[in-house]
Amino acid sequence: MNCKIGKSNKRQLEEAIKDAGLVSEHPHLILFFSGIDEFEKNAAELAARYPNTITMGATTFAAFSNKGAFKDTLMLLVIEDGIRCEANILEDADKYPLKHVERVKKAASSFNKPENSICLEFSSALISCEELVLSTLNSVFAEKGIRVFGGSSGDRGRAEKTMIAFQGQVYQNACAFVLIENLGGKIRLYRENIYKPTEHYFKSTKVDVRTRTVYEYNHKPAAKVMAEALGTTIAELPKYLDSYPMGRIIGNEMFIVANNCVVNGSAMQYHARIYNNSQVVLLEPDDYRNVIHATLEKVKSDCKNPSLTLMVNCLARSMLFEGNGYLNEFAANVGSTVGNYIGFAGYGEQLKEQHFNQTMVLAVFE
Repeated sequence: MNCKIGKSNKRQLEEAIKDAGLVSEHPHLILFFSGIDEFEKNAAELAARYPNTITMGATTFAAFSNKGAFKDTLMLLVIEDGIRCEANILEDADKYPLKHVERVKKAASSFNKPENSICLEFSSALISCEELVLSTLNSVFAEKGIRVFGGSSGDRGRAEKTMIAFQGQVYQNACAFVLIENLGGKIRLYRENIYKPTEHYFKSTKVDVRTRTVYEYNHKPAAKVMAEALGTTIAELPKYLDSYPMGRIIGNEMFIVANNCVVNGSAMQYHARIYNNSQVVLLEPDDYRNVIHATLEKVKSDCKNPSLTLMVNCLARSMLFEGNGYLNEFAANVGSTVGNYIGFAGYGEQLKEQHFNQTMVLAVFE
């Protein structure tokens, strides 16, 4: 695979292209990430400069590469060969993405090597659209065995405004997706949790999935159940929410669901859905340096010479690492294992059929 990564701390497209050393005028795919301020301008300029190229982007808290972690920076990945791809957009993502399912079917029609393929998607954040988007995409891809991989857009961490871009157009209520087949081998997917289960397991017994609100665990007010498990009061509960997310258990897997807020002193609202009668567990921080080391050792063992890696590292994880002075070390550690990679930090991660939070996901191309 011939791919190049460039960045511009001035958030200028020309500088990022120069940094990437891009010479091709007809690359197959360009992915880009930046903060809010220059995002629309760069999306339009990219599409105008490369009208025959698929261009997709998302706003982010930070952009990652083997050069480090960068905020308020334009980062772009240009893939010149070694893949084939088809892309499209799903508008009305928070209500009716399914009405655009024919676009998904058309894009997927010629893809028949699932181990070598993924559907990379960027979804608008802060509008609770991710589960609807995944349902739409997987209504087509599950039958073909194609795996969905991606993330929700990000911002400075204040839940103010996020955007995605597709072919020069910017959206705040959509999902951009691109099917990618790696002509050089398999694409391996990884998911990493840096939180571990406590002894506190519950069953959700009254929920509103659309608003991602749990009213009761074990037939008791959800906020009261959480507060008691943490040995605190409902009034003091908000100070624990960032560090003690919930884990939704599906079979032998566990997916992190981030806390949003306490609702009316009794219910809990989340950043991903917890369904009625779900088995869940209260989580606590693990030793994230050891967890990350183990993940990277697993990647190194599975894939000796990756050609490219795509990463989504949750905004909350990125803020935690930044607060502990670890963000750039983390970016460097990933780069030392996977080599050429690019990543972004948003409000959620998606893998296959699941949307979750406070997680890192990797797509590693052989």
